Amino acid sequence: MSIGWYIVPYKRRTGEDRPTRYCAMDDHTAAILAAGGAWAETEVLGDRAIVKVRATPAILTQLNGIAGFIRLPKDILDDSLASLSSGAKTAIRNELQSAGYTLGEIQARFGSDLGQYTLRDVLQFFASRRLKPRYDAGTDTIILDGPVQPCRSVESADGEVV
Repeated sequence: MSIGWYIVPYKRRTGEDRPTRYCAMDDHTAAILAAGGAWAETEVLGDRAIVKVRATPAILTQLNGIAGFIRLPKDILDDSLASLSSGAKTAIRNELQSAGYTLGEIQARFGSDLGQYTLRDVLQFFASRRLKPRYDAGTDTIILDGPVQPCRSVESADGEVV
């Protein structure tokens, strides 16, 4: 078994009293569990989740090819990001901005070089807040504009999937 950390979008689920959201990794639960694997998530800002997956290398490769799934370039929380290329560090920074963190917030936390930090540092920052979703029946949409909510800790997801 191998480990991978992903940033995964949420999807809309219908068929209940009202539409809800779910982590898109759930679409792959059956295959992951059938191979003896597991996964755990923490919802973060930007209608995304940070997901730790334990699965066969073949399943992780399959997940890598799914649109919207972003595999992080390190697999252990305490791995340094120093060895990442400038492009990989920029991609992480861009993903944080795309989720809704401002460049000022990112620079205040990390300065100009993510390479001085670990995967844990970046994921803890990413999981520092999320917005409460609500369903708008008039437009039939789920909107994430509610109050700031705490996120499940990255360490909790990490400890659940060993």
